[in-house]
Amino acid sequence: MADDAASEDPLSPDEAFAALGNETRVRILRVLGDEDDPLSFSALYDEMEMRDSGQFNYHLDKLVGHFVRKTEEGYELDRAGRRIVEAILSGAVTDDVAVDRTPIDEQCDICGSPVEATWNDGGINLYCTECDGRYDHNHRRNRGSAEGYLGTLLLPPAGLRDRSADAAAQAAWTRTNLEILSMASGLCPRCSATIETKRHVCTDHGATGESCSACGGYYAVSVGFQCTNCIFSSGGAGVLALLSNTDLLDFLTDHGHNPVDPDSVRAVNELQMNYEERILAEDPFEAEFTFRADDETLTLTVDGDLSVVDSVRER
Repeated sequence: MADDAASEDPLSPDEAFAALGNETRVRILRVLGDEDDPLSFSALYDEMEMRDSGQFNYHLDKLVGHFVRKTEEGYELDRAGRRIVEAILSGAVTDDVAVDRTPIDEQCDICGSPVEATWNDGGINLYCTECDGRYDHNHRRNRGSAEGYLGTLLLPPAGLRDRSADAAAQAAWTRTNLEILSMASGLCPRCSATIETKRHVCTDHGATGESCSACGGYYAVSVGFQCTNCIFSSGGAGVLALLSNTDLLDFLTDHGHNPVDPDSVRAVNELQMNYEERILAEDPFEAEFTFRADDETLTLTVDGDLSVVDSVRER
């Protein structure tokens, strides 16, 4: 499929970063990003406020065909250029923010105690103030965090601007659920390539409702997502692979829960993380996940690929 951002002579990753490794070129992208319409050479040059037109032309030429498109009307960002400006404005590649633990209006889905949140390394980290949390210290996703760690919700620095701690956590839940929907649909939320989904089963899983000493999780079935193209990877409880299932989405919305509505994403998370799990067979693998809302249940039966093979709603 053709892409309007493609170049006849595409840059290698090293060349692409080299092309952007100059303050003037980044300023050119920022100026074009602020405009709704293409800018002529003279108008762009005036906006840059540079004395040497030759130097300006040299830097502009390094961007044209790769991050900037030249048209009859003038110069404008192409798709790759827009992605660069979006990343800059999000703060993901420029800001270094750190926020100390702050109480938020949320309860631990394990013990019901108050939750605190911090922000660093591109995400909001959630911690229970009472229990040990969802992951032990050695869990790879914990990143050395303190006891009580419940997980991390991705949120670029711009997501903190003009938001209270509660609103920022709500925005992070929405963004996270959008990413889960993408992964569950087999689409990488970073580069749009296909996602490889792998099922993991803890054969020595402990009692339900407690952290397993063997795997550190609360459910025997977990899932890992790995992009087939970029370095993106994620994972968690096995039901994350089911969020795009139509029957589950119907069940959620019928009970007033929308996975991408900021006002209900926490309720959706509670349903996702508090369910009944039953392994029916090991070879071939088959398991049931039962969700409860109000006076109704939804039971999804899955196979070894975590594909739904049966769905039953009951009151």
